[in-house]
Order: sequence, then structure tokens, then C-alpha cells
Amino acid sequence: MRCMPEPATTSLDAALDAALRSRRSDHGGVPVGALLVPKRKLTSCRAALEAAVGDLRHGTRSDVRHALVVDRVTPDMFLLHVPATVAGVLDDPAAAPAELAAAVASAVGASGAVFYSGVRRCDALFGRALPPLAPRPGPPEAFTFAEVFAGIGGFRLGLEPLGGRCVFAAELDRAASRAYGAHWPAGGEPRAGDISSVHAADLPAFDLLTAGASRAVADGRVAEL
Repeated sequence: MRCMPEPATTSLDAALDAALRSRRSDHGGVPVGALLVPKRKLTSCRAALEAAVGDLRHGTRSDVRHALVVDRVTPDMFLLHVPATVAGVLDDPAAAPAELAAAVASAVGASGAVFYSGVRRCDALFGRALPPLAPRPGPPEAFTFAEVFAGIGGFRLGLEPLGGRCVFAAELDRAASRAYGAHWPAGGEPRAGDISSVHAADLPAFDLLTAGASRAVADGRVAEL
């Protein structure tokens, strides 16, 4: 479902339009997607979405601002990658809180934007595909692991001495990510910030998945992940 009628055509060429539409997936996971926004409406659309989510307490403005990443796809059109809260509303407005659905619909409708469900920031279309896993010199590892919500690397600290090799790591918090990088400079495994920006099919194979349980957010609440 959409928050607005979808126009028959966009300002994109047919090949790019088809590529973006092909990213849609009914995987049942965290909602993701991007809005195709005219350049002249980009600033106002971003501000309206920040207000829609932050002012209604479905997140903080800083969280939304951090998630609203922009890719220029033509001289006059931009893709605005939206946070999961907004993508979920655009995917299924009937399932969202009425006030939030109305606020998002107003922000999107005023900009004349088109929503592409399933579009992720880490995509070869935008020059951000995950790099391949680098080969490891020496004897093979006992097992491989991937870590999401990696924090500063507590799981890695415990698993590497047991013979494990990290093949992927994701951490959204910038301070934690910097600390992780200081402890473990990039050693051949691909890394990401927001795990929802990466398609599952692009992850390296692994034996074990680790994940942090929760994190404190700016307003003092605890968000279970």
C-alpha cells in the first residue's frame, strides 16, 4: 500500500526505475526504502519527515536526520533513504498509528515524491556495494561469525581467541563504531553502519551470528533491538 497515488511515470530513465522497483521484497523484516524527490523539494521534505517522526515521539529528530541519506540520481532528482519508521508507514499506512501516517503522507504528498520500497543504501546502484571478503592468510579458521549491533566489539574479543574469524560487522552508533575501529582496524571483513542498509543476500557466509541486546538512546529510553 502507498500513502499517495503512484504516478504512471517518473523523471528516471526506464532502466533505473526498473532497477529500483526490483529491490522490493516481502521478506517480513525491517521496512526499508527511499523516496524519489525533486531537487527543489528535497530540503522541505527532509524537514517535514524529521518533524513527523520526531515530534510525534516515534523516534528523535537526530535519529531521523542521521537516517535520511541522500543520493543524487539525476541533475534534478534525488533519492532520500528513509528510516524504518517512515518506510513502514509508506509500505502499509493502515497498520501505522493514524497521526503518524497522516504526518508522513502530508510530508511526502507535499513534495510530490515517489516511494521505492526495498531500496537500501548499501547498493551497487549508488556505488556502495559491500566489498568482497578478503582471503585470510595462514591456517583456516575454526569457525566464522558475523556481528550486528557490534558495539565496541565485546563478542569479537571473546570469539577470536577461540579461533573465530569475523566476516562482517555492523554498528550504527558512531562513537561505538569509532571505538570498534580503533580496536580492530579494517582487516578484510566488510563493515556497515545501519544493518538495514544491507541486503541479506550480500552478506558473506558465516557459521555464527552475534548481536547486542539493547542500546540507550538520546532521550534516556532503552530501545530493544
